[in-house]
Amino acid sequence: MKKSNVRQRVENWLHAKGHLINKNAFEREIKVSKGIVQKYIKYDKKISDKHIKELYKLIKKFREI
Repeated sequence: MKKSNVRQRVENWLHAKGHLINKNAFEREIKVSKGIVQKYIKYDKKISDKHIKELYKLIKKFREI
């Protein structure tokens, strides 16, 4: 899967369902600085590729349930 495709999927998911999740819990789970997900959702600040990969793995876990 291409990086841009993964990024696009994660960003679309965050825009669609970001209001339903506990952003701090997501950040703790993937071990990133506090506020990264919130800043993306609220201010459209870019998330690094490394964090996008980790978010993608976490989102995939939610889809398996």
